[in-house]
Amino acid sequence: MRHDPQQPMPSLAAAPVPGAETVRVDGGLLAGVRDAATGVRAYLGVPFAAPPVGDLRWRPPAPVVPWDGVRRADRFAPQCVQPGRAADSVYAEFSGVQPMSEDCLCLNLWTPAAAADEALPVMVWIHGGAFQQGSAANPVFVRGDLARQGVVLVTINYRLGPFGFMAHPELSAEAGGSSGNYGLLDMAAALRWVQRNVAAFGGDPAKVTVFGQSAGGHGVVALMASPEARGLFRHAIAQSFGISPTEDLAAGEAQGLAFADGDAIASLRALTAEQLLQRYLAQGTRFMPIVDGRFLTRTLAETFGAGEQQAVPFLTGWNRDEGTAFPAAASAEAFRAQLKRRFGERAGEAEAFYPANDDAQAAASSRALFGDGLFAGGVHAAARAQALRAPTYVYHFAHLQPFRPGQRYREADPAMALGVFHSSEYPYVFGTTRELTRDWGAEDDRMTALMQGCWIRFAKTGNPNGEGLPHWPLFDHGRPTVLELKPEPELVDVPRRAQLRFVA
Repeated sequence: MRHDPQQPMPSLAAAPVPGAETVRVDGGLLAGVRDAATGVRAYLGVPFAAPPVGDLRWRPPAPVVPWDGVRRADRFAPQCVQPGRAADSVYAEFSGVQPMSEDCLCLNLWTPAAAADEALPVMVWIHGGAFQQGSAANPVFVRGDLARQGVVLVTINYRLGPFGFMAHPELSAEAGGSSGNYGLLDMAAALRWVQRNVAAFGGDPAKVTVFGQSAGGHGVVALMASPEARGLFRHAIAQSFGISPTEDLAAGEAQGLAFADGDAIASLRALTAEQLLQRYLAQGTRFMPIVDGRFLTRTLAETFGAGEQQAVPFLTGWNRDEGTAFPAAASAEAFRAQLKRRFGERAGEAEAFYPANDDAQAAASSRALFGDGLFAGGVHAAARAQALRAPTYVYHFAHLQPFRPGQRYREADPAMALGVFHSSEYPYVFGTTRELTRDWGAEDDRMTALMQGCWIRFAKTGNPNGEGLPHWPLFDHGRPTVLELKPEPELVDVPRRAQLRFVA
């Protein structure tokens, strides 16, 4: 049953859960659950901020509301309010079916520590979903085994869509001159919660790695750039996202005014979350991070170009076929018009990289351009900039998920072939391949061991190299230093270098 998103979730105060030690955190005492087979303790649905409802809608995250007694941390919180996902989407199985609520600012934590003084490395995951969808409780994130390998794993929710990223002149006036980016502020608030509380779970607040994919990778890069996030993490991993264009506050406020359609902020706060979501869907707009003057004071390109981002060890990369899961151009004529709008006088040069001799070729080229422009190109730019500041390691994920014969996305029609699609690395990082209906085999087991080994080693040391792992040199965009991740990994030059430089 969906909880009324205008009301806080009911109290979970109850007796301690057998087998799980009680831990004191911001707000009070928690009792989670213990896996009898592994000893890993899980604390689920833990609030890191007050419910952002009523007057707290479109405000920075407020302190946690304390609770009485012991709060049972044995169930996931609802995902943040968001549009639905098509049942036939390749991502539907990744996310499962979850309730949603505006009261969603919670995190989940798994720890293998037997005592609070173990000082284990901490990995904080930021989910993707284009800042419109996603959850800290997706099965592909939470049913794996990262925590069994000597790290404390944390997954976080953050506000999405109009709840998380709407700017508006009235909101800017309320907050002293800035608005929007509430979802990014949520990420920083969750990291501050980790700094204050993770030691109680056996984690080391001085060894926090923040990692995320797609919009979550965007969040990681924004955290690296933001003065609000200084000192909150030691290492950063951004999967399939890097530097991207960012609108300014004026553009964000104009978008918010259009969305408000004459309504004052007080009137919008009086709407239910469902009413606000339906308005959002009806208008077909999309709110994204902006240069709000508080969380982001300059564009990502300007901050990284000036070398003003945090000088933390950085691991980043992209998948071979990033654009295949997204809509393609309807025809060669439509795609050529798109190239003309985007590149102007350079459209002819663009068509040399992205040919459109017929409709099928144009469809493939449009997906390739989407992947290069939104994902791979930004990763390449971020890696080049960060390599001047700190140790940087770049990967290219090139392993196909083994779809079953006859399964959608393995059809003979090339238009349906996903290849190494956006987000396809998830189950290998989290050790959740068996959560998806594929014909998994020994190569997939090797991929899981490889990716988990490198990610965990990086979280522990800031360097993905270690015993039993392939040699992974520091990134040098002039030499073959990109590690191509596949069952037999190898070092390669930057894939599609010319295209990435062209779209940057």
